[in-house]
Amino acid sequence: MLDPIGPLRPEVYWRRRAVAFGAVLLAIALAVWGVIALAGALVPAASQQAGTHGAAPPPQAAAPPAAPPACGDRDLRITAEPVRPEIPAGEPVGLRMVITNTGPVDCVRDTGRMLREVVVSTADGKRFWSSNDCQTESSNEMPVLAPGESVRNELEWTGVASTPEASPEQCAAKRETAPAGDYVVGARLGGLISQPTPFRLT
Repeated sequence: MLDPIGPLRPEVYWRRRAVAFGAVLLAIALAVWGVIALAGALVPAASQQAGTHGAAPPPQAAAPPAAPPACGDRDLRITAEPVRPEIPAGEPVGLRMVITNTGPVDCVRDTGRMLREVVVSTADGKRFWSSNDCQTESSNEMPVLAPGESVRNELEWTGVASTPEASPEQCAAKRETAPAGDYVVGARLGGLISQPTPFRLT
């Protein structure tokens, strides 16, 4: 079976068998190499795809909250009130200014000291005292008010009269003391003015 049979010399047949066998081995080697190369290319691609789908996306940085808008006059209610409705004449009178946000959203308002004023008048409307007449200090106050929230500014009236644009000497001098009777207190914030609230010195 292994001996070559034919009209040619045996060496020719052996050489042909060797060439055919070498071709078969080369084809097998190329097939094996192709399979290995394909497997090597698929494994990194599969790993990369799994990593892409499995990794959580990086967290997004939270946007800073927007600054609240300024409170318009229509969004605020200003009230002035005495701490007590009746006070003995000659005693200090506690007064309070209340600023309330009546709007639907948070807002900010400049309520600096020189923008606020509390005025005490007699029952017939004569201006008797103002918190700004002898006031020289200022302040920078910018509260953020939520809907329905209020900010209160309390002060004390000593019961004496004051004069607009009074000099330091006039402010330091002895002044008229409010007698017993009916009075009203009102408040102002910029151009926003409250309704007067009555109280009595007994």
